[in-house]
Amino acid sequence: MLSVGFVCVGQHGARTPEDAPSSPEIPVALCNDTANFLAGLKGRPDGAFHGLEETHAWQNYSAEFDKDWEKSEVHQFQAVDAFQKRELAPLKTNSTYMFYPFSGPDILYAQHFFPNARLTVFAAREPLGDMLQPSYYKPSNIDKELAGWRAGISSLFDRTFFVTSEMDQQFHGKVHNGILPLMLLLLVRNGNVIDYVRYGRLGDNGDFIPEPANVPIHHGVEIHYRHPSETQSRILYYIKTDLAIPFDKEPAFSRFLTRQGRPDTLVKSASFLLHWAPFTAIRKYILENSNLILQDDTGVPYHMLKPKEWQVELFGEYSHPDKPFTSEWQTDLAEAFKEPGRVKQLGFILGYGSHRRPSSMMLATRIAPPAAPAGN
Repeated sequence: MLSVGFVCVGQHGARTPEDAPSSPEIPVALCNDTANFLAGLKGRPDGAFHGLEETHAWQNYSAEFDKDWEKSEVHQFQAVDAFQKRELAPLKTNSTYMFYPFSGPDILYAQHFFPNARLTVFAAREPLGDMLQPSYYKPSNIDKELAGWRAGISSLFDRTFFVTSEMDQQFHGKVHNGILPLMLLLLVRNGNVIDYVRYGRLGDNGDFIPEPANVPIHHGVEIHYRHPSETQSRILYYIKTDLAIPFDKEPAFSRFLTRQGRPDTLVKSASFLLHWAPFTAIRKYILENSNLILQDDTGVPYHMLKPKEWQVELFGEYSHPDKPFTSEWQTDLAEAFKEPGRVKQLGFILGYGSHRRPSSMMLATRIAPPAAPAGN
């Protein structure tokens, strides 16, 4: 796929970013049509992709997607949902805001762990990219294009997370020039309808400011979506940002987070970044503002979850991190997992080492009342 995509501009032909309309909104019909098509779901009879849905390439792609989806539902997400109902739902933090740092486009685990979230904030370094016109996809290239999308999605099904190096390759030019279509694809495949999508950036005071679609590089997107049974949209923000030192030195994103309130936070497959000094500020934000933290061992180091502030429950079986993260073994966490009666059932695989070694998670629930919201 071209490294520079086209923006969604309705049915008037593809335009380059320089030609793109100044509106930040992406036509919602095109978003839903594209998302359904790439998700292997049959679209509208009069939709832009109807003809391509009749090709053998798309029908084979759709059938394989159905198989992968059903397999994941049966072997993974039914257990994740059971965990959510058993361990998370009873907590009643009264928060409908979920924060997912280092998220990539991981819609599925966010929605399965926190199905009641009305506001979700994703933050990662993957580019958003543009939306391609339906006219880009042709019978002559559709087999190759769909094969690329299948390869780009496979790691989430096979390993429960998107591999950073594969994301850099697949969604920085090989499959597409960003992850926005992938996020929309996963939203609709997970049973949602897209209501509204617009690009934007963060102002110095933390506002989300809409910006034209013809801006060369997009740093944020606001997606309104809902289940068909719902009448009110939920909101998902994806902010392309560096959560290391710039989180502290360039406070727009921390101010944006503070505006949203106190979140329930999810961290998984995060390359152990929260263990490292450059990520001190975002780690501090998570600890000072979260109602709860659901994480694997790549999240906030166990020793920082102080007993006077957090009740920590352990799930699964803690095992040694793989290369190149072997030095991130946490001796105190290993000892905690040995405590009689301390560890509860997890019931599913997750994160690094999936299918090769045991998986574990921590659920930290705040005990002490939090201080004033941390932010700038």
